[in-house]
Amino acid sequence: MKSRMLTAGLGVALVVTALGDVAVRTQQPAASGARAVITKDTVERWMSELSNWGRWGQDDQLGSLNLVTPEKKRQAMALARTGTVVSLERTVALQQKDAEIRADSKPSGVAYYEMRFRTFPKGDKRGNDRYSSDIQEFAVHGGLLTHLDALCHYSWNEKLYNGYAIEAVNQDNGCTRDSLDNLKEGIVTRGILVDMTRLRTTTPRDPAATRIYPEDIEAWERQTGIRVSAGDALFAYNPAPPAAAGARAGGGGARGFDLSVVPWMKTRGVAVTSGVLSIPDDGHAGHRLTLVALGTYLIDGVDLTRLAETAARLNRWEFLLVVAPVPAQGSTGFPVNPLAMF
Repeated sequence: MKSRMLTAGLGVALVVTALGDVAVRTQQPAASGARAVITKDTVERWMSELSNWGRWGQDDQLGSLNLVTPEKKRQAMALARTGTVVSLERTVALQQKDAEIRADSKPSGVAYYEMRFRTFPKGDKRGNDRYSSDIQEFAVHGGLLTHLDALCHYSWNEKLYNGYAIEAVNQDNGCTRDSLDNLKEGIVTRGILVDMTRLRTTTPRDPAATRIYPEDIEAWERQTGIRVSAGDALFAYNPAPPAAAGARAGGGGARGFDLSVVPWMKTRGVAVTSGVLSIPDDGHAGHRLTLVALGTYLIDGVDLTRLAETAARLNRWEFLLVVAPVPAQGSTGFPVNPLAMF
């Protein structure tokens, strides 16, 4: 039923090829010639239809990371053969906290990163002569820092992932359920990069296209012979084209996975991803569907440029991904330096 519902919801006709077939034939729009429009009502329905609540027990707090089995980890580790390591982290930039945070020291929804530094003088009263230290302070969520979202970062109908009541979980000192302290061993799994700049199709692809659809991923699978499977981390490189003369540099708006990819991710068992876009009438749909319904982890703000360059040079689109956030008790997220190893 779910696969039939997914096909109808995406409004596409599947073109079947054998696994590993490198000839690319993209999915074609359904006979109507138009994609099904995803609305706020669609998202509300998907929150129930795609839910993983209870799938791994009523006390589960790991979500889709349950799909990262020891066998998946062994498969991923075997991909680190050349000693090549690539960081997916953005360069950390200092930015002052906004006035709301300065006023009450509580998060405002605006990211910041401050560092206060000192080299202690000779004769320091604690004996730390010429010792250097710093205090780092940040609000993790937003576009400033590359960070891993905890499952308690978003809610739906006053519930967090797996049905935990937000009023019972969210305390003054953090989340008592679904927080990052559940990830004491970090994330170790296979990563897959879909490079939209290298996707070959039977019709020219518009480089200005901002959204990636399930048929794009499946075309990439056929081109590379790699199939996304349970426990994988899925990324897509889809940079904005060079700005035309007089145009705003880096234009093209938000770029990433269309929301129609989320049911596809549920079917394939994607455990970690990044860049799931929302819709105009529900700006948080991407986060709610992944974190709350699926329990799929989001790494926000990744920089895939170096990864795409390295993957192209090595002609390898799968790699060992290691993400090791500080398992801070009660945290809704933490800055991370995701590492891709080939």
